[in-house]
Amino acid sequence: MLDELKKSLLKKMFAAHMKCSGQLDATKFRADNYEHIAILDSLESDGYIERDHDKYHFHLIALAEIADEVKEAKENLDNCENLFQELHKHYRKSPKEGISLNKLSDITGITREKVSDSLSIMVKTHVFGHYTTNLYADDASIGPSENILKYKSFEEIIKQHQEWRLDRVANTSEAPRKMEMPTMDRGSIESFESLLHPEIRKHALSQFTNGHLREAVLNSIMAVFDLIRDRTKLNEDGDRLIGKAFSLDGPYLILSEIQTESGQNDQKGFMQIFKGAYQGIRNPKAHSLNHDLTEEKAAQYLVLASLLARRVEEATLIKEQTQEEVA
Repeated sequence: MLDELKKSLLKKMFAAHMKCSGQLDATKFRADNYEHIAILDSLESDGYIERDHDKYHFHLIALAEIADEVKEAKENLDNCENLFQELHKHYRKSPKEGISLNKLSDITGITREKVSDSLSIMVKTHVFGHYTTNLYADDASIGPSENILKYKSFEEIIKQHQEWRLDRVANTSEAPRKMEMPTMDRGSIESFESLLHPEIRKHALSQFTNGHLREAVLNSIMAVFDLIRDRTKLNEDGDRLIGKAFSLDGPYLILSEIQTESGQNDQKGFMQIFKGAYQGIRNPKAHSLNHDLTEEKAAQYLVLASLLARRVEEATLIKEQTQEEVA
């Protein structure tokens, strides 16, 4: 349970969060609440809030903390439950298809804006395979992953996230851990799994949990490059694939608005990261059976691959390679 000061800050943040359609300016909020910056940092490190691209985002456990006192927070959680049930049903019927947020609004009777409000929090869980980056856009859509079938209600997901937070707090309060992580138990695996992109879970998690660490890391990087090829229809590999897919002159995929300097830096920077992942991770693991992987290091590689896969999935597709280009 949070103390009253932390809870009051969460309530204040939630009110501001709702006013700006889930795009709460972190820098401005911190400046407005400068006397509580240390507490904001604590809420972030404890997993109640998240800062991403200078925006503050709420996590489920934060919403659950204030739901008894804030009517809008309780309504938001109720909407999450209704949306979860509909998305659960949708996945069972059409597991390979996404669904538009406009359609979700029509089916559930929840206003379109509130659908976006709730989903902006729900997507921080691990039951979604893909979703539109801007959930407030008119053409926004979302697609659950197979993980959604593990739960009967959204309340179960909330309780699991609360348990994960308690586990993390307990672990950080212990003596400094050794460099090598002990063998993961089932609870740790599920917590780790929530960080992984669906494609990485599909192609690398079973190898990881069975102790085949080299294969898990190799598969995770290969899955990223398969995802690039799947989206662009390019038949290249390595540097040639990355160079074509993310070229500033004629890109197939763009990660940011490349008309701006910031967007170009994002595009060029991640081109180097993709190339580095291929040269520094994929090639050594493919060409030798020897490795120095521990569970901790392998897990970190899989999380890195998940970030790369997410950037590929969320990138804007400009064009696909045609049969004429192949010929």
